[in-house]
Amino acid sequence: MPLSSSVRENGAIIITSGARLTIENAAEFSRIAREALEASDNVAIEFDPEVEIDITGVQILCSACRSAAASGAIFTYHGAQPQALADIITSSGAGRYSVCKHNNDSTCIWFGGAN
Repeated sequence: MPLSSSVRENGAIIITSGARLTIENAAEFSRIAREALEASDNVAIEFDPEVEIDITGVQILCSACRSAAASGAIFTYHGAQPQALADIITSSGAGRYSVCKHNNDSTCIWFGGAN
């Protein structure tokens, strides 16, 4: 399954991760996330269970979340978070369990596991 997006009847956009969210497809991932947030105020990513994620993919997730929060939109995930995301967050030391000032002072769903 390739990286792609689709619009639901309610206007929400679902981005499917495909097999990789890495430096190799960072430009495409960033473009899809940006276009989705420009088109909808409710965007979610649905991860392939075996997706490969590197630190660049994590940075794009964080950037999309910050952009969404700044514009009053929502950027979240649909379904389960993959183990690869938890692994890269742990190995990079990016875990944070405090509130995020860019996320309405809520715990970060990407780095803190609040969902």
